[in-house]
Amino acid sequence: MSRELPSFLIDAGELLQHVSRTAYRGSPLYYGRSSTNRYDDPAGAYGVLYLGRDLPTALMESVFHKHQWLADTQRSIALKEVQARMVRAVGVLDDVLLADLTAPGVMAGYFGLNLEQLASRDYTHTQQVSGQVHAMLGNDGQPLFDGVLYPSRNNYPAASIALFERAGTKISVIEDIDLVDHVDWPRFVATYRIGVEPDPGPVEPDGEAP
Repeated sequence: MSRELPSFLIDAGELLQHVSRTAYRGSPLYYGRSSTNRYDDPAGAYGVLYLGRDLPTALMESVFHKHQWLADTQRSIALKEVQARMVRAVGVLDDVLLADLTAPGVMAGYFGLNLEQLASRDYTHTQQVSGQVHAMLGNDGQPLFDGVLYPSRNNYPAASIALFERAGTKISVIEDIDLVDHVDWPRFVATYRIGVEPDPGPVEPDGEAP
């Protein structure tokens, strides 16, 4: 891995989005250590927070990340589930430097991964990438990256963010917005042809981090 890993800078002042349950309103952002998500640390030594730069990506990588779009042509969600969600508007307080895994040739040329390994629901390979990036140091001996920018599996070609816990001081929740009140929710429902069902029916846990 002699080639330099490309980086992506998110400037201070930008706004990111994280979808969570309303039960966590007002609480600190949660950096998961469960080792169950795509770029978690397999050893659980550091936490990871998943963010989107837009609402559709944040939703597709959280609420809808296990939805079988090809099998379920109705693409529906219970109103009760929608009402139980909020969007955390996350402000960037200081520049955030990410390892850019969306850059051409990076996953194959730098990490030796193919598309199947990158998009698989077995997160072994991507979690190893997370660990490698987390361990990288700059010339000053300090951690080089605050997280990774990676291709969204469920909203390609958009990109998602996996932020390492050590970068937590660089971001802050600006506002917690009920999903139904988010300005982009109606557009998401229309564009992605989501049916909102008034009868909630049985609700299954989706396994997402708060």
